Amino acid sequence: MTKITTSQLRPADIIVSTTDATVSGAIRTGSGSSVSHSMLYIGNQFVVEAISAGVVKRPLTQAIRDASLAIVVRRRSMTPIIRTAVTDQAERYVSLGLPYDKIGAAGAGTTHRRGRTLSTIGCILNPLLCSAAATAVARNASPAQADTAFFCSELIARVFELAGAPISNNSPSFTTPRHVRMSSALIYVGHLKDT
Repeated sequence: MTKITTSQLRPADIIVSTTDATVSGAIRTGSGSSVSHSMLYIGNQFVVEAISAGVVKRPLTQAIRDASLAIVVRRRSMTPIIRTAVTDQAERYVSLGLPYDKIGAAGAGTTHRRGRTLSTIGCILNPLLCSAAATAVARNASPAQADTAFFCSELIARVFELAGAPISNNSPSFTTPRHVRMSSALIYVGHLKDT
């Protein structure tokens, strides 16, 4: 583990994190990951992230205050042009006041075997609800719905995709914090927090 400080961050770095909150634990359990959230560092000690309040820009210290783990990863072969395109697109989404994508977040959770197992159990218990949920997730992930709402890792994957530097083989709509953390397109920079 390499411990780093915020002075070592560069614009367009990605921070994946987790907290001790119940929802964070549920995401980690469903995705089989040590992380449950991702955010984009845009410079000057600010991040852009998709949280329950929507797509927001806020101070890095506030964004990681409750984190028990915060790991920084960076896109390989990052050029200044791509870096600027990524951060500008993220700030554009903030300016649009886009909401949090609850349906997308739930749907992305089924891309890992643990999430699929939990989903399958739910479908056995309530087939009608399962069918309605599957329809909602598919509709939500359609191209017509792109860029109308975001969950955390969907936002990160989308801004890199639009900049021409994708970070995941999955569609942004099905990219989880685990996918971000494990992406071969990214390199490990260091740990901001590990308590």
